[in-house]
Order: sequence, then structure tokens, then C-alpha cells
Amino acid sequence: MSPIKVPYEHLGQLNAPYLDVFTATTRGVIEKGWYILGNEVANFETAFATWLGAKHCIGVANGLDALILPLLAADYPKGAEVIVPSNTYIATILAIVQAGLKPVLAEPDPETYLITAETIQPLINSNTVAIMVVHLYGRACVMEPIMNLAQQHELDVYEDCAQSHGAKHQGKHTGTFGKCSAFSFYPTKNLGALGDAGAIITNDDNLAVKLKAFRNYGSEKKYYNQ
Repeated sequence: MSPIKVPYEHLGQLNAPYLDVFTATTRGVIEKGWYILGNEVANFETAFATWLGAKHCIGVANGLDALILPLLAADYPKGAEVIVPSNTYIATILAIVQAGLKPVLAEPDPETYLITAETIQPLINSNTVAIMVVHLYGRACVMEPIMNLAQQHELDVYEDCAQSHGAKHQGKHTGTFGKCSAFSFYPTKNLGALGDAGAIITNDDNLAVKLKAFRNYGSEKKYYNQ
């Protein structure tokens, strides 16, 4: 029997049924002349936050920015440690390093390939400031023990949700457990853009204001930069 050949993902075929909608929407944006942020982004932010059950969605250029900006906004001491799974994609590590922090690698559970409170706990020390949970392969980490551990040690929790759009743990969407979460809309993701894009999710009102400034040259309103 000949082996079954499964073709690689073909984005052209995947998007073909929506071509007319994409074309009309793109034409509308071009005609309005508002190409950065704008109403389309604001509408998506509202819809995505509502779908997740979160208060704020801040659209950014890509998933890497969505990971970096919350770490920069936290203003941790340089060289402080962030615990992160060893089997994550390099973008998670790059975000921690570019924020001036030190990634500390936690091994995943051999059955789920996700980090757990048990794999995180031995790595916590006086230099640890945060845990970066990564929900991989569409599977959600078991969050309650991780959140309890973080609370016990006064650590922030961030979620890398680049592979978990729509995934839930005990009825709650990934991306709504920690201080902030990062989503990627790279074309091959569960929810992909025509190009690259990302989003930050948070329920912290003050942090949302700060992140909106961070994504736009420190500007909260036109002609004012911090």
C-alpha cells in the first residue's frame, strides 16, 4: 500500500473562499487612507477582547512585540529572571532577552509538553520576577497550580498564546489568567492575518493605557509623546 501523502498547508487555498471579502475590505481601507491603527484595528481589539472575556486588547505589529512590550512596561531590574519552558519557540526567549531579563528554562511535562507548577517550582529564587507560560500545540497549561505558586512567591504570570487561540482550561480562555498575554496572528497560526500581526490581552486598566503608548512611540494622543 502506498503511503498517504498529506500536503503542507497552502495559505492560498485556505484563504480563497474569503478572497472577495478580503479584497473589498482592503479596498475600503486604502480608500479611507488610514493605514496605521484606525477603526478596523479598534473594532478587532474590541471583538477579540470580548470573545476572550477580557477587558483590553492592544493590537501590535507581531507576536514578538506582544511578548516584549509587557515585559518592558513592567520595568523589572535588569538581569531579573523569567521562568519559561525550554521547548518554546525562540521568540519567547528573544522577548525576555530584549527586555534586559534572563530566561530560566523549565523542562516540560513529558506527557503534555507543557510546563507545570512542579517543573517551575525548583527554579524560583530571589531573582525571579515572573513566569512566562506557553500554551503549545493548541493545549492549555494547567493554570491553577501555576497561579497559586506565582501568588505564593509574588511573581507575575505572562501567557504566550501564539498557538492557543480559542483553547480553554476549565472553561476559561487561555490569555485571561495572567497579568498579560501575547497572541500572534502570523499567517500560519490558528488565527492568521494576511501578513503579520499580534495582540496583547490584559485586564489591568492602567497597564492597557501604558501599553497603548508603548506601541505608538510613547504617544497616548496626537503630538504628545512620553
